[in-house]
Amino acid sequence: MAWLSLVTLFLCPYFSSSFVGSPVINGHSRRSSVARCCPPACRHHLSMKIKCGVVGLPNVGKSSLFNALAKRSLAESANFPFCTIDPNVAPISIPDTYLEPLGVLANSRRTVPATMDFVDVAGLVKGASRGEGLGNKFLATIRECDCIVHVVRAFEDANTIHVDGKVEPLADAEVVNLELLLADLAHVQRRLEKNSCQGEEREALDIVVNCLEKGMPARSAGLSQLQSKAIKSMGLLTEKPVIYALNVDEVDFFLSRDDVLREAESIVGSLQYSDDESSLCTIVSAKVEAELSATSYEDQAEYVSSLGVELEGDSGSSIMDMLSYNVLPRKVLKLLDLSLCYTGPGVPPERSQTTKAHVLRQAQELTAVGLASKLHGTIEKGFIRAEVISAPELLEYPTHVEAKEAGKVRVEGKDYVLNPNDVVLIKW
Repeated sequence: MAWLSLVTLFLCPYFSSSFVGSPVINGHSRRSSVARCCPPACRHHLSMKIKCGVVGLPNVGKSSLFNALAKRSLAESANFPFCTIDPNVAPISIPDTYLEPLGVLANSRRTVPATMDFVDVAGLVKGASRGEGLGNKFLATIRECDCIVHVVRAFEDANTIHVDGKVEPLADAEVVNLELLLADLAHVQRRLEKNSCQGEEREALDIVVNCLEKGMPARSAGLSQLQSKAIKSMGLLTEKPVIYALNVDEVDFFLSRDDVLREAESIVGSLQYSDDESSLCTIVSAKVEAELSATSYEDQAEYVSSLGVELEGDSGSSIMDMLSYNVLPRKVLKLLDLSLCYTGPGVPPERSQTTKAHVLRQAQELTAVGLASKLHGTIEKGFIRAEVISAPELLEYPTHVEAKEAGKVRVEGKDYVLNPNDVVLIKW
């Protein structure tokens, strides 16, 4: 009966990213029945997503990059400042080499990739920390994000306005970083003025404000884990890790990639308080990527070939692996120390509905029973054991059953801490 319940769970629309509407079954709304059977805490836990804020000066290509990531035109892209007013949000699938093969092995009807949300906001200008432009609204949105994708213009185009009249990637990046720092300083000072700021929070903010007043980002304050947790709700901008995305033209992107990437790394390395743990960099070509993402793979291949670029590199990697919708999610995984695990394989093939990827936050050490709670409160309560095997090891066998017969599937208890690429079958 547990197997039947598990199959019913995978059929449940609550776990489907493509669910639309609320069909009625046996006189009850499917959506309302899920709401009744899934505890509020579980629903909240499932709703937690990785959020990445896309920032930069006006007219640097943020909205074009956002459209390239989403593979469709969602954000307005125009040659004037503040063409983006309201934030645009799109869930972006995390590139995954294991998900589809696991779905085939499990004979699942569908596969569901893990996703992260990218948020496109209005361009940041000098004085945003004081409310210039759309600064206040912009900053409040970014405080809710886990990391920042800082788009820096590194292309020349007389037809695209630059807010300062000249393209200087290092100077532009420093302008945005300074505005983020000043915004944090004002934010922290306001909080310290309140009587409700006490104990661990006040102690941590005293350290942070001293750091900010010296022109250093909050992540340089050297806070303990307990202190960082005490001020987490502040959403300090300069505490967030950053991916610097230098936006270059298509020639540099495709034909001079290695040289331009080294130059980008040099620029990011020249930024104050930039380090390998909290700052990564990449290059993008937002305009051409946005155009390519709206076309078929065949059209993309034809365009790339017209530039004289081989579709397959010497290592066998595709030129499409260079595009931002593949590169940036992987950079976010690395920056935030995230990985993936999987559910679905192990369910009898005739009953398998979904093979799904889940994001693991390594710092939080998700346990087997914690994964069960992400799936459903009922599975958590009825947890008996977890059968675990790594994805690469499982894919060496035709089926989960054969891997189990070969002694490759381990039996683990509630407290087992999941590892990257674990495939987990929970018995309950």
